[in-house]
Amino acid sequence: MKTRLFCLLCFTTLAILFSFGLTGCLDVSTGDTSTSTQSSTTGTSAPTTATTTAATTTTTVASTAGTTTHDTTTTTVAPTTTKPSTTATTTTSETPPSASTATTTTPASSTTTGSASQPTMSGDEKWLDQFDNNKTGWYFQPAAKLGEDQPATVPSSVLKLIEPFHVLWQEPEPAGKILYLTFDEGYEYKELSDVVLNVLKEKKVVASFFITGSYLRHNPERVQRMAEDGHLVLNHTDTHPNLVDLLATQGSDAVLEELRLVETAFTELTGRQMPRIIRPPEGSYSERVLALLDRAGYTVAFWSFAYRDWLTDEQPDPQQALDKILGNLHPGSVILLHAVSATNGVILPELIDTARARGYTFELVHE
Repeated sequence: MKTRLFCLLCFTTLAILFSFGLTGCLDVSTGDTSTSTQSSTTGTSAPTTATTTAATTTTTVASTAGTTTHDTTTTTVAPTTTKPSTTATTTTSETPPSASTATTTTPASSTTTGSASQPTMSGDEKWLDQFDNNKTGWYFQPAAKLGEDQPATVPSSVLKLIEPFHVLWQEPEPAGKILYLTFDEGYEYKELSDVVLNVLKEKKVVASFFITGSYLRHNPERVQRMAEDGHLVLNHTDTHPNLVDLLATQGSDAVLEELRLVETAFTELTGRQMPRIIRPPEGSYSERVLALLDRAGYTVAFWSFAYRDWLTDEQPDPQQALDKILGNLHPGSVILLHAVSATNGVILPELIDTARARGYTFELVHE
């Protein structure tokens, strides 16, 4: 009896132990399976975003570092069910190493290109800021005693302003009784330039013509004749803008372009180089304009005599005009006349003859 009870007790104990052990094993297995399933699920669905994000992050960092090992890393970490190679390829195509590199280097490249393409102009603009851009119109003061070969004058403040720059308004120390006869040519009027050119040729006198680009385009044959007759053809800008205003609104390059266009057109027409002498439209200037032109290698040509001859419908009386011009003659004088003036065409022969009779000669302006 005791033996049976002992056997029954042992059998019961073994059964209990076996049941407990099997259940524990099943729990461990289920845990592994659940873990495996969870991992698979994580890699397949929602965590795909995490995987993609990880790949994207890796791509960005790796691209910045200049390496492409991020694809292998993503493939190793992500489960096979997530098709890591496809994910990696997609991520890489969105932010490829070359694109990431371009994004990183383009700003530096752009900065370099920008500073390299316009270093001078950028520097010039800053350099020009030290000069005043208040608009001033050129003017002169006639000699106190006219008809006695006395030079004109300008205020001391004007002399101080223009002194640092290449500005010609009269020859300060002329070698003899020299006159610089100049004509401004903005447009043609009743073929009066032909009258002037014919008189100059007949009298064997040379003059300096300041032309606009517009004048050249509309009168190429006249400009060609000026050069062939031995006259000096010089710059009066392409479109006759106020240079002070142009500089203030569009900058230094716009001002210089006005001059380059005339120079280029003149060279293409004649095969000659235009000297770098410029007469500002309207006689308008500023310290800043003078500084810009001077630094670009130009001489600015003003005048020591001019009169109101440019209004075609209000022409001055010929005798009064002649007396005024002759009264203001002086050695080194830069005389400004407009070719659109019918009065100038009438008085030019007598002006030349009388000036020569007083010992004057005519020369071309110089840089």
